[in-house]
Amino acid sequence: MNTYLEFIDDEKLMKAIEALYGTYQKSFSAKTLPELNKNIMDPFKFQFDTVFLNQGNAAVTMNREIFRQSDKSISNAIGLFHQQLIGCIEGFCETKDLPCDVKKCDNTIFAEIKNKHNTMNVRSAAGVYEELEGLAKSYPKAICYLVEIIAKKSTNEVWEQTVNEKKISHPRIRRISADRFFELATGEKDAFRQLCEVLPIATKDFLEQNKRGNELSSAENSEAYLTLSQMAKQDETDVLKEMFAIAFNTYHAY
Repeated sequence: MNTYLEFIDDEKLMKAIEALYGTYQKSFSAKTLPELNKNIMDPFKFQFDTVFLNQGNAAVTMNREIFRQSDKSISNAIGLFHQQLIGCIEGFCETKDLPCDVKKCDNTIFAEIKNKHNTMNVRSAAGVYEELEGLAKSYPKAICYLVEIIAKKSTNEVWEQTVNEKKISHPRIRRISADRFFELATGEKDAFRQLCEVLPIATKDFLEQNKRGNELSSAENSEAYLTLSQMAKQDETDVLKEMFAIAFNTYHAY
């Protein structure tokens, strides 16, 4: 069924949203206080964030710290989400044994998906280029793309790279923005815009259909915050003071 998008099946779209939701849920609630405090949270910053930014609500500060520490996992999950969606387009599939994320099933297109234009540093960009170059050599009729979901501008151009201080390029290795790639993959010029417009609707429908509510936005439900609250209660103090006690438990007279 294609209620949301003509080029992506509803069930596959919902599965991709569900997987992403699961990462958010895990990132929010799975961390225990020891895990969260592995590198020692800054109790001064925690206090000032609570007072200056969060109207005295320490639970909100804890919530934001959890998501800050989980940002890499969430970013990776969003990248996987885009990869899954492109792999759901008719004629495309995700790859398992090739050094790229997605390919056209007839091996005429290979694509490495990056969520944002500044995701890679110089070394990792060179590594991706070399992998695409290997695919271009192995498949002489294929075009290999670095797909940037959030690019600086709409583009579809030969991707130049600097390797050992020399600029190199290959006529079949290209850098392309999401709008141009979705147009290429679906034949619809506004395919990416359609996706952007549909996602809020599909996400809301997913929550309603699966009876998912606002559990992710309720900071007090996080395991770390509940533990911290219980410790503060036992010590007959408050959460902010407990943060200092945890951070400086080996300091003199603390």
